[in-house]
Amino acid sequence: MNAIISPALQNNHALLKACEALDTASLSDALDSLGLAGGLAGLNNQQVPGTRCIGFAYTVLYEPVQERNGFRSAANYIDEVPPDAVIVSSNPGRTDCTTWGDILTHVAISRGIRGTLIDGAARDIDTVQRLNYPLFSRARFMQSAKNRVQLKATQIPVQISGVTINPGDVMVCDSSGCLAIPADKAQEVIRRAQAVEQTEKDIIQSVSNGYTLEQARALHRYDQPWLSSKEKQANA
Repeated sequence: MNAIISPALQNNHALLKACEALDTASLSDALDSLGLAGGLAGLNNQQVPGTRCIGFAYTVLYEPVQERNGFRSAANYIDEVPPDAVIVSSNPGRTDCTTWGDILTHVAISRGIRGTLIDGAARDIDTVQRLNYPLFSRARFMQSAKNRVQLKATQIPVQISGVTINPGDVMVCDSSGCLAIPADKAQEVIRRAQAVEQTEKDIIQSVSNGYTLEQARALHRYDQPWLSSKEKQANA
């Protein structure tokens, strides 16, 4: 018997598939057009060149260990992370100890997790690269988080580089960096990003046909590249 896929789940898959055809630059322009902050400045250390990840945010927040009463691990939250998630791990900006390594990488791959963003440091980069796992972080450092930080909470809003990321937001990371798209704005952001990419293709084609860049930008409304063709015609 075939499993029944709910409309909500189908919509989730459609969102991720649509994002797979878009880069962070176009999505960032679309966010800008709506007055939304989404780019995560500083999380541009792409530990495996050429990898990208797109998925729904599963947020993890760490805090410093206050009292050392026995062993304090960096937590086993990953057992609860669903497939298609991107782990957003906030150790808020701390780079003197790592919250990601080889064990978590192996488990993430086995669970169908799409990638990891770390507001902090990662280690075991040789393993991450060998397994081709999409990992973006603020730094690399080998010193363990054990007995230095502890899990504070999962699946709560976290702030990275001034951007609030909520559980379920759409995360997109590529060679240009990482950004977060609010879940309730994702469809409109994607629509506008698709229009941005089409506008840029049209400009390049017009330049190839002999237009100057200034002419091509004016023709295709580069001042508002997120407008659809119909919207451009209506505003002409």
